[in-house]
Amino acid sequence: MIFILLGALSEIEKDLINNIFSKINVKLYNISFSILRSHSDAEEAVSQTFLKIIDHIEKVSSLPCPQIEPYCVIILKNETMNIIRQYKKTAYVEDVDCFECDENGYDIEEEYMKTADIKKLLSCVDMLSDEEKIIIHLRFINDMRFKQIADLLGVNEEAVKKRSQRILKKLRSYYEEGEKNVQYS
Repeated sequence: MIFILLGALSEIEKDLINNIFSKINVKLYNISFSILRSHSDAEEAVSQTFLKIIDHIEKVSSLPCPQIEPYCVIILKNETMNIIRQYKKTAYVEDVDCFECDENGYDIEEEYMKTADIKKLLSCVDMLSDEEKIIIHLRFINDMRFKQIADLLGVNEEAVKKRSQRILKKLRSYYEEGEKNVQYS
């Protein structure tokens, strides 16, 4: 299928895609793998990202050079989230079996509380805008410094710091509001 898509592109567009692939393929894979923790899923996310890049080559080619990489990272993030959503819809038998066994003092209630807190936090993160999610992901999942994020997004380092502070404040607010709603329900 990729050959069909590449056949419809001009030589300039093919060169642009090859250039993007050679520059950021490994970086995209590492970002995706750090989220998904699976080689095959990370490869799937990267391949889907490049298919989207090919589909939207006109937009990519019209972007200034420093904005191409952040644009590709955003596409990758969306493809990675799609894979995560697919897994959320699937319940694996191995996961269910784990809750039935009570080995070495395994506490099902404690595990449930940890999972519930994580789900609550993830639902709060889902309420953020896409730009805010990207900053949170780059900062806390990829352990990137503010300077690196600023360079990647093409903005000022101080702006990234301030946005991060606001995003964390917003997350804290969402999380606490959720606790209040549960208490009064």
